[in-house]
Amino acid sequence: MIKGIFFALAACFIWGLIFVVPQFMNGFGAIEIALGRYLVYGMISLFFLLRERLRGRSYYPISIWIKALKLSFASTMGYYIFVILALRHASPAICALILGISPITIAFYGNWKQKDCSFKLLILPSMLILLGLIIINVPFLINSTSISGYALGMLCSFSALISWSWYVVANSQFLKNHPEVQSGHWSTLLGVSALFWVGIGSFIAEVFFGNELQLDKYLIWDSALINFLSGCLILGLLCSWLGAFLWNRASLYLPVSLAGQLTIFETIFGLLFVYALDGRLPPFLEGIGILMFLAAIAYGIRTTSQTSPAHV
Repeated sequence: MIKGIFFALAACFIWGLIFVVPQFMNGFGAIEIALGRYLVYGMISLFFLLRERLRGRSYYPISIWIKALKLSFASTMGYYIFVILALRHASPAICALILGISPITIAFYGNWKQKDCSFKLLILPSMLILLGLIIINVPFLINSTSISGYALGMLCSFSALISWSWYVVANSQFLKNHPEVQSGHWSTLLGVSALFWVGIGSFIAEVFFGNELQLDKYLIWDSALINFLSGCLILGLLCSWLGAFLWNRASLYLPVSLAGQLTIFETIFGLLFVYALDGRLPPFLEGIGILMFLAAIAYGIRTTSQTSPAHV
């Protein structure tokens, strides 16, 4: 289990960069950043796949590729499109609160699918995570406008939450049921599959958001374009490919109920990166919220280690 926790924390540490890297990509919208990120992820994965093919490896049946397409959509473009629509139609604070519930939904859904422990053991850490999320978002919730009339945004927020929760549990089940697919290879297959969804996402972006895209800025080699390309490289190589690889490794060692709770570290590391970038300490309420996250994880690890067989 220790190996799994290490890999999960490493993945969440890398995913935490998602909170700060886009801040350096001024002049480019969320849609462009998402497409750029997953395009880099797909191209890097395609390179790895072709290299393995030249060595006579990594031949997988069509059923594996279909599964990769489904999971890739749920974890990349499908999830991100829901997030963008949610932010357009509902307040960011409400969206952050709903999406932040994912450690709880993953833990309960994963435990329902795999029966790792008693559901009673998930109640306390889940309540601590939920309370911590509410405390952190209190200032934003107070200042946000009424959520009445934000039905579409709320629906998209919950759709993104369901998409991500399903992906984490289904991905864990797949890796445990297909030991012949190595973690690195699976990350590569997901990345290559992402290229397919990037193509569809680009078409959708052009049709529905074409007036927001200014393609001429890609023809000017300046600091803004360099920052954008560098950001896409970091997001695609580190946050997507390496992050997926580390999480896939973690999924082999951890009960999905505990893995779900550990995803809260993405938020924790993201907040710490923001504080470091701003050169400040966490505000009082956010500090209390983070402590509640840590207490929930400590309780989850302790109870899981007592009820699950040891993994080395």
